[in-house]
Amino acid sequence: MVTKMKKLFKKDIENILMGATFLGAGGGGSQLPALKSLDEMMKSVDFVEMVSAEEVSDSSNAIVSAGMGSPEVLLKSGWHGEQIYAFEKAEELLGKIDFVVAVETGGFNSFTAIQTAGIKHKKLIDGDGAGRAIPELEQTTFYKYGINAVPLILADNQGNSAILYPKDAYMGEQMGRAITTVFNMTAGIATYFMSGKQLKQSIVPGTMTTNEMIGKIIKESVESKKDVVEAILSTIDGYLLAKGKIKKKTVEVKGGFDFGRIYVDDVIVDFKNENMIAWKNNKPIAMVPDSICWITTDGIPLTNADIKEGMEVAVIGKKAHPKFRDEKVYSMFTHILESIGYTGEFKPIEELV
Repeated sequence: MVTKMKKLFKKDIENILMGATFLGAGGGGSQLPALKSLDEMMKSVDFVEMVSAEEVSDSSNAIVSAGMGSPEVLLKSGWHGEQIYAFEKAEELLGKIDFVVAVETGGFNSFTAIQTAGIKHKKLIDGDGAGRAIPELEQTTFYKYGINAVPLILADNQGNSAILYPKDAYMGEQMGRAITTVFNMTAGIATYFMSGKQLKQSIVPGTMTTNEMIGKIIKESVESKKDVVEAILSTIDGYLLAKGKIKKKTVEVKGGFDFGRIYVDDVIVDFKNENMIAWKNNKPIAMVPDSICWITTDGIPLTNADIKEGMEVAVIGKKAHPKFRDEKVYSMFTHILESIGYTGEFKPIEELV
């Protein structure tokens, strides 16, 4: 039985989105379309109920509610609750769903789960499948702990939907991206249907609470004119990788992903939606599954879609949650790192910096 519950009001959710934007490691979608959708949602929703995974019974069920596609396209086209259509199709197919879970931490994809929970009157889980944002469906603790992405349900903003039955999440990613491309590069998804027992085993816990805390710290630092970079570094036990002006940004949208490279000071960051690896003097200084995060020096957290040349930013590294920091998780990212030019083993940020 659920024994405790926290009510998230608009201000709480705004803090979550700000913190999640920073902790999303350059991805997870911009909070700007999420904030617009939040304003609309709060016209009919007073609050969203949130519980920890530990408060969920083994026999309950949960599903991931999220968006998939290009963050650059999302920022331009906005969001229209596509994942709500996917969630409704999931309940038609699977029956009543008890809890909603975020796939990742990000200014947009933390919100999609919140939005689904609010509009469909479900309880939101305080946690997600990565503790940061990730570019591909299989790169989650859900997949690591043996939960498959079946069924994988996608929908566009007109309610067109597709129900896929991939053999594993790797194939689900390929199939899902193909459908997302047909849906003009953005789609809502519902997947990783799981029991309460599976949820408790696999979840990265407390991420919504952490997002809210970081959001508050950013806002309070800005309001009190304190050094926001120092405040974040001390709170997350982080690493300052670089600080300076964005000298150059390159980006190409292909296959439903944003691929690019960002130059700041003497550091280069390569990304596939999310930041994958940071280089200094042709040597890596941070890499997935650890996080490489952006914030302007005056306190605005950024995704790669938000970044523009000339911005003054800090690049901050953060250790991944222990559930998301081992060789099994690293192996999920090696094909991306190899395409960028890194073929070595995982090296934790505390050794590289």
